[in-house]
Amino acid sequence: MVEPEEGWIGTSALRLHYVEWSKPDLPAALLLHGIGDNGRIWDSFARLASPFLRIIALDQRGHGLSEWAVPPAYSESEYVSDLCAAVEHLKLDRFVLIGHSMGALHATRYAMLRPERVSALVHADIEPRPPDWNRKYLLNLYDEMPATYTSPEDYASGAGLHSPRAKKELLLEFAAHALARSENGLYRPLFDREVLRSFDGYDLVADLPRISCPVLAVRGENSRVMSRQAAEEMSRAVPNGRFAEIPGAAHPVQTEDPEAFTKIVLDFLRETGIIENSK
Repeated sequence: MVEPEEGWIGTSALRLHYVEWSKPDLPAALLLHGIGDNGRIWDSFARLASPFLRIIALDQRGHGLSEWAVPPAYSESEYVSDLCAAVEHLKLDRFVLIGHSMGALHATRYAMLRPERVSALVHADIEPRPPDWNRKYLLNLYDEMPATYTSPEDYASGAGLHSPRAKKELLLEFAAHALARSENGLYRPLFDREVLRSFDGYDLVADLPRISCPVLAVRGENSRVMSRQAAEEMSRAVPNGRFAEIPGAAHPVQTEDPEAFTKIVLDFLRETGIIENSK
């Protein structure tokens, strides 16, 4: 695999890290990961989509190589402020915004606030008004999640419980970017667990009609995080919405079935004229 180029954004409250598969002549796509992940969770998508898109994957605050907020500051407004700073730093004008889980909430909020900047939005596998059980689950995870792992294989095994269809080699590949080895030989996750306790009270439903760009709401068929009903309702609430479901996939749709997820996204972007049908 060709490794992406790394970059840093120092114009927000925190120093943020991103990776880029850059072809400047192609339409830009900015990617936002979910809780506990980082920009490298998009590697499989980037391999498949980079012939058609300039791919930029951000490590959101508290994740990956981006700085942690001390004291913890992980509200919706703080994440979206970082996103605004990233867009300005990268000099993105009209671009595609793709988010998964918590990242989808931030992407969708940005599309509401800056509709002139977003050419298309992909909102993957989280309800625009997450139910209360979602926050309770994250609070429980805060207490139960291991602080360290004995090996990348240990981490990948844990990730596989939530992504049962993902290929083991893909989970191991991500583990290499999700962990740092400590002096005692154990591996610690590269994200601030305070993120779990700070999950904001997101409610984007009332503002969905403000989104002017084409929107694709995607869910995994076996997802517990976004119901089919919620995804369909979201696609109807936006003026130019579509809905797609990935058969057999759980919540981490981009790792459960990268090929199907990428095809759905690229077909959507072809349909909306953002990438050429001839490619």
